[in-house]
Amino acid sequence: MTKIVLVRHCKTVDNVKGLMQGYHNDSELSETGLQQAQKLANRLRQESISAIYCSDLGRTFKTAQIISAQHDLEPIPVRDFRECDIGEWNNLPVKEAIKNWMKYYEEEKQKGRPREEIRPPNGENSFDHQKRVMGAMRRIIANHSRQTIVIVGHAGTNKVIIGSLNNADPDDFYKIEQTNGCINIIDTDENKILVVNDVAYFKNETD
Repeated sequence: MTKIVLVRHCKTVDNVKGLMQGYHNDSELSETGLQQAQKLANRLRQESISAIYCSDLGRTFKTAQIISAQHDLEPIPVRDFRECDIGEWNNLPVKEAIKNWMKYYEEEKQKGRPREEIRPPNGENSFDHQKRVMGAMRRIIANHSRQTIVIVGHAGTNKVIIGSLNNADPDDFYKIEQTNGCINIIDTDENKILVVNDVAYFKNETD
């Protein structure tokens, strides 16, 4: 089978601050995040990995670099794996950004706009995010038949991948839990999610 080890980047400075990092912000891994990444690399050391992909933002690239060091590989950055672009709400506190989105979404729905057309100001919605992320997924899978690859993504990116493979409604993707540094395992031949949000290897970590 073609096996994908889908990972969320490890904890960042802005994760600790509770900020919505989004599409553009490039917060560094925190000290705990660096420790998590090393434990993650150790957890994946025995895997026979053919390639390691990541978004082109620093938090995913650094996580991928630490994993790559165990396999004599270089991370391959893919811009389409970036987090969802929430436009003007990037870098706001997470709770404030979510509140803004829910209020805006309901207001636009009441105006009669189709949900596929409702986007944060200067941003994208789950449908846009799904289109670019899954397009990149299909291209990568086509190049790695019967291999094991790693993809280091973001919470939103990973939720899109898992939700899409489970045929979930894009409006429900946010319900999927993705902890910093978590491992998900996908069998792409069967489109099956074998493991979701596995953090057992560092579950006693705190920041």
